[in-house]
Amino acid sequence: MVAGAIPSHADGTASMAEDPGPVGSFAWKGFNWQKRFWGGAPQYNQSFDPANVSNPDANDYVTLKLSNPTGSAPAGAELQSTRQGFGYGTYSTTVEKNINLLQKEVVWGCLFPYDPDASPGFNEIDLCEASAWGGGASYGESWPVTQGHGYWFDASKPAGEGNSTITFDVTNDLILTHRLVWEPGKLTFETFAGEGYSGTLLKRTVMEGATVPVPAKEAIHFNLWVTGGGGGDPAHVVPETVVVRDFTFTPRDVPPLTLTAPAPTIGGTLRTGSTLTANTGAWTAGTTLQYQWYRSGTAIAGATAKTYKLDKSDKGGTIMVRVTGSKTGYTTVSKSSASTSPVG
Repeated sequence: MVAGAIPSHADGTASMAEDPGPVGSFAWKGFNWQKRFWGGAPQYNQSFDPANVSNPDANDYVTLKLSNPTGSAPAGAELQSTRQGFGYGTYSTTVEKNINLLQKEVVWGCLFPYDPDASPGFNEIDLCEASAWGGGASYGESWPVTQGHGYWFDASKPAGEGNSTITFDVTNDLILTHRLVWEPGKLTFETFAGEGYSGTLLKRTVMEGATVPVPAKEAIHFNLWVTGGGGGDPAHVVPETVVVRDFTFTPRDVPPLTLTAPAPTIGGTLRTGSTLTANTGAWTAGTTLQYQWYRSGTAIAGATAKTYKLDKSDKGGTIMVRVTGSKTGYTTVSKSSASTSPVG
């Protein structure tokens, strides 16, 4: 949660998730959420107003509003989860907004997991984003409002180079349901007309490959803001509202990967006073290795280094070493060497 946030809880109607995140502005759909009160990007004039995000109403809906009280200084709205780190799973939201009527300067940044600190700049998966990006008036063009599915994989590169996006036409449907399934190396986006998944499938997008983001410390965001790019008249937009009816997240159990783990061998002379070395072979990069040496099948106390110096108590016994590898996201694996001949 951003430092300085002042909690102002509303009654929630859903039981809290196992990890709802720190207390924020209110609880909703099993998670804690923070209304954005700080300025900055992406709003063209850096202005956001926490009053532009409502607490959940009697229907358990949250409304985001774009305001412009002076007529020339609009303020955006943003809602984000206080939990960081959702990861693989199914994300879904139902929203109420006729995107066909969206002002060309306004961006409806519907549900998107986002981590500003992930390398190489940030990760962002846009489950649903709609805009004409200013309309193009400064270029003598008039761009239509479109919506899109996509993600950023390299924030150091401009749009079109550091991201992968598919756009599609908007419709007059007042209610849309969007679903994202995030798996290792694969993203599946779906947008349906109406509430739930029984309506017309408006667009299905599958993106695969090495550039698909891996889980980091992403939070869930919804935002409504004004872009200064592409022409248009951002200062004089009129108020807009979007109603977020629902949000769900179902985590995906990802089977742990298997380490590359060869059996070790033992190098050195089998004579008391000599030092033996565990030759581990090539394990998966980044694996942490631990060692345990054995004498005639019994673990030797304190013999947990890659090398072991034979002493008189080893005379006549056989020696074996067990190597255990561990790495986040992988199953821990142990491999044992063959036993040596008796120590001379």
